[in-house]
Amino acid sequence: MHVAVFRWKAAVPLLAFGALGAAAWLLFAERIARRAIETVGTAVIGAKVEIRALALSLGHGSVAVRGLTVASPFRPLVNLLQADELVADLDLLPLLEKKVVIDRLAAKGLKFATPRATDGRTRRQAGGLMDQVEHWGAQLRIPALQLAHGTIGVGRLDPAQLYTPRAASALRARADSELLAWGAALRQLDVAATADSAKRMIERLRGARLVDLTLLGDARRTLDQVKTTRARLDALHQSVAAGIATLQAGVAELDDARRRDYTFARGLLKVPSLEAPDIGAALFGGAAIERFQRALYWAQLTRRYMPPGLLPRAAPGPKRVRRAGTTVRFPRERAYPAFLLRSGEFSFQLARAGGEPGVYAARLSGLTSDPALYGHPTTAEASAPGVRAAALIDHVRTTPRDTAGASLAGVGLPALTLPALPIRLEPGPGTVTLGFAYYGDSLRASWGVKSDQVRWVRDTTTGSELAELAWRVVSGVSRLEVAASLAGTLERPRLAVSSNLDRALSERIRAVAGEEIAAAERRLRVQVDSLVEKEAAAARAQVAAVAGDIPQQLGVQQAQLEQAQRALEQRLKELTRLPGVRLP
Repeated sequence: MHVAVFRWKAAVPLLAFGALGAAAWLLFAERIARRAIETVGTAVIGAKVEIRALALSLGHGSVAVRGLTVASPFRPLVNLLQADELVADLDLLPLLEKKVVIDRLAAKGLKFATPRATDGRTRRQAGGLMDQVEHWGAQLRIPALQLAHGTIGVGRLDPAQLYTPRAASALRARADSELLAWGAALRQLDVAATADSAKRMIERLRGARLVDLTLLGDARRTLDQVKTTRARLDALHQSVAAGIATLQAGVAELDDARRRDYTFARGLLKVPSLEAPDIGAALFGGAAIERFQRALYWAQLTRRYMPPGLLPRAAPGPKRVRRAGTTVRFPRERAYPAFLLRSGEFSFQLARAGGEPGVYAARLSGLTSDPALYGHPTTAEASAPGVRAAALIDHVRTTPRDTAGASLAGVGLPALTLPALPIRLEPGPGTVTLGFAYYGDSLRASWGVKSDQVRWVRDTTTGSELAELAWRVVSGVSRLEVAASLAGTLERPRLAVSSNLDRALSERIRAVAGEEIAAAERRLRVQVDSLVEKEAAAARAQVAAVAGDIPQQLGVQQAQLEQAQRALEQRLKELTRLPGVRLP
């Protein structure tokens, strides 16, 4: 019986399907890959990722991307970056596991902050990463420079919001409590009874005989009782003195509470502070917060897509009519990451002062979706004349650590609009520095700008007298230095901003607006004083009464005991001088 080796009827359709699959691959593979990269990139960045052309050559293990455009998730008509060409050398073996491992990536012609015709931001999810970063930035309150809009007004204060009445009421309650406690302790000592007992004993001793040893023993015991009562009275006196000192310190603290009320009322009534640090924060705090928000956004993004440690990662499951569910991927040790870029080399362009854009080089290594599997942190660095930048993304262990720093000298700095003032600052060429450290939940960051070719532009000719003054001050300044620092935790950040304009503006505005500010502060103090003086005066009077009454009572009773003890001791001395008399 003859057995056929091949089933030609099945082989023909199989070959046909194989040919169709190869044709589909040749026709649509590059289009599918380009769409996949655009979709994944858009989801990760939070803004549109577009590719003009993609060339895929699996036989040589390479992918070439041309005309890459990544929109900025922060600014509507600005690109985050553009690239002329990206060439990637792929490791083919991980592709069989649906994983992408790039041995080497070369990018040429990177440009940053280029304009675009349409808004490239995607629709924001409620409660998403961008909302979280904006909510974090809202915690960093900066003072408003309100003097540019007119005069200072003083409204009405709510007494319930002031510190002094509450402090005065608490001080009165404490004084009453101390007075009751001291009175009870004084009554418990019963000094008058002890003094009377001593007086009666002195009267009895006047008729004492030499052989009346029992009476002399009673006299000795009475003397000991007087000494004990006097010692307890002295201890009470010391306690009263310490308590009165505490109450008097509370009276002094009422002045501190009133000063706090002045400060509170100033902020409540929108009376701006003209101290130099407040002016620096008002002028440049918004710009600093914007930079720190962007750095935090990228740090949070890396923690989302590069999770620390070997932790399971949940993702939405495939779309189905029923039981769509969630896919949870548990990483395995000694396995390929889902994505890995072993090494990348980049050339990018930055605008230089007074010439063509400069071309610089940078390196990136260890960018992966599973840092714990790869076992090494992600590093990036760029170094050239006037440019220094480096970053370390260490998510290998459970506690992530992200650090980055950059210094760019001789580059064109973007314009800044000063809040509350019709003035725009164009720094021109200068130096900008940025440092960022995010360890666990702790944040430390810095941002600085220096320029010697500052240009000031007025957006409008209208404005208050103080706005005109601000213009006269800043328009004569050709040098700018701004320094901002951030510290604390993600939940409780602290911002500090200073510049070389702070003191100049503070001194000039105070000189011109000094009378108006002084009048507003006087009206403010009058309002605060009228609301707190009644309670404060009552508390002072209560403490004064306690400080005068109790010590006076203690002094009288101490004098009684001292007189009784002296008289009793004197009488006993007179008796003990007689021969043959010994006290038991």
